[in-house]
Amino acid sequence: LSDHGKIIIDAGNVMIERHIRIKILDKKALERATVKIPYYAKDRRENVEKVEAQTLVSGKTGQVIATPVPKDQIFEVDVTHELKEKRFTFPGVEVGSVLEYRYKTISEDYVFLEGWDFQSDIPTLLSEVEAEVRLKSLNYRVLLQGDRLLSKYEKQAAEQSLTKWSLEMLPALKEESFVGNYGDYAEKIRFQLTGYTKQTMGSVEFVDMMTTWEKLSEDVLSTPSFHGYLSRGGKARDILSQISMPGDSKLAKVEKIYNHVRRNFNWNGKYRVFPEQTVGQLLETKQGSSAEINLLLALLLEEADFDAHPVLLSTRRHGKVQQSYAMLNQFNHLIASVKLDNKDLLLNATDPLRPYNLLAEEDLNWAAFVLGKKESRWIKIEQAPAAKQSVFAEINLSDPAKPACQLSVRYEAHEALNTRKKYLSLGEPKYLSQHKAALGDYQLVNFKQENLEKIEDGLVQQYELTLEDADKQAKTLYFQPVVWNPFTENPFKGTVRNLPVELVYPRSYQYVLKLKIPDGYQVQEMPKPLLLALPDNMGQFRYQIAQNGSEVSLMTLLQVKTVFVPADYYSHLQHFYDQIIGKYKEMVVLKK
Repeated sequence: LSDHGKIIIDAGNVMIERHIRIKILDKKALERATVKIPYYAKDRRENVEKVEAQTLVSGKTGQVIATPVPKDQIFEVDVTHELKEKRFTFPGVEVGSVLEYRYKTISEDYVFLEGWDFQSDIPTLLSEVEAEVRLKSLNYRVLLQGDRLLSKYEKQAAEQSLTKWSLEMLPALKEESFVGNYGDYAEKIRFQLTGYTKQTMGSVEFVDMMTTWEKLSEDVLSTPSFHGYLSRGGKARDILSQISMPGDSKLAKVEKIYNHVRRNFNWNGKYRVFPEQTVGQLLETKQGSSAEINLLLALLLEEADFDAHPVLLSTRRHGKVQQSYAMLNQFNHLIASVKLDNKDLLLNATDPLRPYNLLAEEDLNWAAFVLGKKESRWIKIEQAPAAKQSVFAEINLSDPAKPACQLSVRYEAHEALNTRKKYLSLGEPKYLSQHKAALGDYQLVNFKQENLEKIEDGLVQQYELTLEDADKQAKTLYFQPVVWNPFTENPFKGTVRNLPVELVYPRSYQYVLKLKIPDGYQVQEMPKPLLLALPDNMGQFRYQIAQNGSEVSLMTLLQVKTVFVPADYYSHLQHFYDQIIGKYKEMVVLKK
């Protein structure tokens, strides 16, 4: 119903007052009667005080009955050695009850000031916060995020003149599929300490705490852990001597150096900005974090006379970086860059199955920051190549009792990477068993594949299928022409969508069929051609089918050209896939 906050910055501490009312509309929400208020208790830097709570219900005559939570039923719980929680449970909660509570958080941290999130995981009728800086020596900058906040307060935010913000009728903010970090779209305010004034020897001096991206780059590169990698030219030359590159082009040399790192060093699954091992330890363990593996890659490329640098990145799950202020904690990952033909090539050697020209899905997060010794700069992460799946099917129904089907499936880009990973992790028997649903009534007779280890090439899989239960005397044959169907259900299931759809990379699915009609049969019914399009040229679907003598040919092509679909277009996307799924189920009817 409402969430009111007031932040007061005084000489002794930072105090945050909060007052919340929640109405229970459904039995499923009765679990909200238990409340947990976390706070950072290490070194007594934070504390939660003056917790008050009560349950409000409407009596038979319409009066409001308040039942408070007893003080002795408000507990303090140790969660970890650094975190604590205040916990309590509202009494007598039923559908229709209003839960009301308020508390104060006292903090000694003026620098990392707690902000305000206007949205939660349930709809909010009113959320507002007020900030009052009583300690005039401190200077804060207000950072707004979210379409509603910016449209309402953008002008005042630029002037930094407001002290109170409110939003009404806010939808719930929940995790949804095809979103890297739902917090990227939250309506929220953050406060950044830009500096403070201090008196020294009778004079007043302003201390600037705002750093620049150039200064941040210098600070990171000068840390001992970074310097310990980028200064090890001797180690790099020893490694490069093991890689044969005489007469190779620049691109071929980069690829060979990248391949040496991805094949010889295993990623431990940790995203890091700073290395935790030295170069010597990494060479010994052969296993490291993203920072260690990619710093080694940058070192090797630089020693091979390339313009190469480490690159700071925030993964998709970690969230997007706000370039308007330089904060190192916005990053959680490190990759490498190399300049070729005046273009930046981003490299991440943490996956032995990923070719040099393909970044991980988690890396595709709009922008990256190059840590240059002479010049640091932002670069846009280019859109990944389209992930493609191309299927070519030949079916000969000359003997209806034994239809023969030959399938050739080619995967490219991330489709190839993900398929290789799936095949190698499951093993061939389990991998093939998962295709049974896609193949329908067909039985697998033979399977082989090409380029499994040639990761720079497309992966090709070939299937030989048969349909053993065909009726020899059938006067009518019902045949589903789409034998290989990657869309058995709609990936976009929710009826309501509050967040945009992030598809990460473009996608393309092609299916081509040549169907030989058996002697003595003719086509009685055939699906109709279809052309679908998403708004704003975001994608299209084409279904073309025709009969030419004793052969039926079919070509379908699904292309999703965009990587970002706004929430307003979600119903179009959902309907688009519904139509495709329905079309793939349509039959060719053959009559004897």
